[in-house]
Amino acid sequence: MADGRRKVIVDVDVGTDDFLALLILLNAEKRRQIKIEAIVCSMGNTAVENVCVNVMRLLEAVERTDIPVFKGATKQLIPPTHEIRLFHGKDGFGDLGLKGRPHMEAIKEPAASKIAELIVGNPGEISLICVAPLTNVALALRLYDNFADSIKDLWIMGGNYTAVGNITPTAEYNFYIDPEAAFIVLDTVKKPIFILTWETCLYPKITFDWRFKVFGAKKNPAIELLNLAERSVYKEDEKIWLPCDAFLAAAFLKPEIITKKSAHYASVELHGSQTRGQIVLDHLKTKKENVTIIEQFDAEAFQQILMDL
Repeated sequence: MADGRRKVIVDVDVGTDDFLALLILLNAEKRRQIKIEAIVCSMGNTAVENVCVNVMRLLEAVERTDIPVFKGATKQLIPPTHEIRLFHGKDGFGDLGLKGRPHMEAIKEPAASKIAELIVGNPGEISLICVAPLTNVALALRLYDNFADSIKDLWIMGGNYTAVGNITPTAEYNFYIDPEAAFIVLDTVKKPIFILTWETCLYPKITFDWRFKVFGAKKNPAIELLNLAERSVYKEDEKIWLPCDAFLAAAFLKPEIITKKSAHYASVELHGSQTRGQIVLDHLKTKKENVTIIEQFDAEAFQQILMDL
């Protein structure tokens, strides 16, 4: 853009950590650092209908109903045969039983089509920030031949680089929900891909004491709503706060907070009986690197980003 702001599309499955990621990005737009072209929704933490409602509640809370919201994938490319654990409640936001629905409505045009329209129409200008299963992006890649070449860069929260999982012993939630989609994205996109993995989220060691007594004390309608949801979601004996999607949003906005990263060729395991959804790195270095793994970042800098909301 002429004013120097980075254009972004955000793909979410809200989710309390998606909610916080969006809040960080919305604050950056308020400061004229970025321009959010659209928010697209995917199933993941909950059904896509609930995701849309959660996104629109946030947009109404911060008075940003001008940002279009698009309903995306309702199911994975290959739906799982077993029940998936829901970390954020059945509705993705703590099952608070909030009364009333948002006044704004999601646009019915399929998210995959809108992603492609915006990015192909602005080649090399729009970053994709993906904090959900990658189904919408995979569908766009399969539907539009020139989509992959038109992406500026792709920022993903998902996967794992040392085989440490959070939904199975070896797989991270977003990649496990739709591993075929994750495989398609890593196999097809040749533009820069940055992945903040599950293991990366384990390093900051931000306590719940800080989260609620310091950050949670801020007088902000959106943060107060998030407080209610996270108090419902997290167990009382949990010590460390893991807002994974928010970590990625911060790393995108301020790459200087990244303190350790590495380049690899990465793919996704689809057929292993115990490793489905796991990222597989080419440690033998037989293939050209296609991703940058964000391994560590400055936790204090992240906390300051939150305190500036």
